Amino acid sequence: MTALNSRAGRRNRRGRRGQAIVEFALVAPIFFVVLFGIVEAGRFMFYYETLNNATREGARYAIVNGANSLTCSTGPAAPNSVSCDPDGSDVVDKTRAAAFGIPPSAVTVTPTWMPDNGRGSRVSVRAIYTYTSLIPIVPLPPVTVEAESTLVVNN
Repeated sequence: MTALNSRAGRRNRRGRRGQAIVEFALVAPIFFVVLFGIVEAGRFMFYYETLNNATREGARYAIVNGANSLTCSTGPAAPNSVSCDPDGSDVVDKTRAAAFGIPPSAVTVTPTWMPDNGRGSRVSVRAIYTYTSLIPIVPLPPVTVEAESTLVVNN
């Protein structure tokens, strides 16, 4: 009778191990898809907030270095003179530099002054980045991330 019980016990243990493997095989794909989805959502939020911060930094640079700025490379600018950065290339460079973690060539930056680059005018800095998924488990199309900051030129 004891030999019969020990054989049944061994069969039962083997059956439990097989059951655990089957349960893991059913649950693991769902678990990993959810896990990778959370990672991708975190990456997306990181890039979105980084782009927002970069546009704020670019707009801040633009308002501090407006048309009346004393930081021109040709010397101090007289009031109501031509801007030290008429095409906005310095603003674009500062915005791209502030977008850490994103390749500078992947960020499109557009600064706009309304109506001009003088004191009291508004400057708007817009940045665009195309986000692509790192983990191609669920093929997602590229997502365009946009951020914009508008401030008043005070210098």
